[in-house]
Amino acid sequence: MKIDKVFLRTLILYGIIGGISAGLDALSFLVLYKSLGINEFVSNIISVHLGIFLSFFLNSRYNFRKTDQIKRRFLSFYITGLFGLGLSSFLLYIGNLLGMDVMLTKIISIVIVALVQFLINRVFAFGDR
Repeated sequence: MKIDKVFLRTLILYGIIGGISAGLDALSFLVLYKSLGINEFVSNIISVHLGIFLSFFLNSRYNFRKTDQIKRRFLSFYITGLFGLGLSSFLLYIGNLLGMDVMLTKIISIVIVALVQFLINRVFAFGDR
């Protein structure tokens, strides 16, 4: 089986950018939830939005190198991000029901959501349409 080098490069760079964005997401969640005492779901909404904005900026400029149709691309990326927010909130809810540690649940949700969003964003936000 031949591996598409462009796909592999894009996936790896998406992972690196995703790691940076997830770091911002997790760190801002930690500060909001643990340090400032803001409700975990409100903290999640704020932290995910910060991650979405950073991820779009870095991916559009350095990974997919698509700076045309920026409004359309951002809208697609943002809608995908909102889907990810819903999924991560659902996973936080499930983790809460199961009595899991909030930070562990948040980290697990970041990994799951990142994989789903890569597949969606590759086609809709950064595909040639």
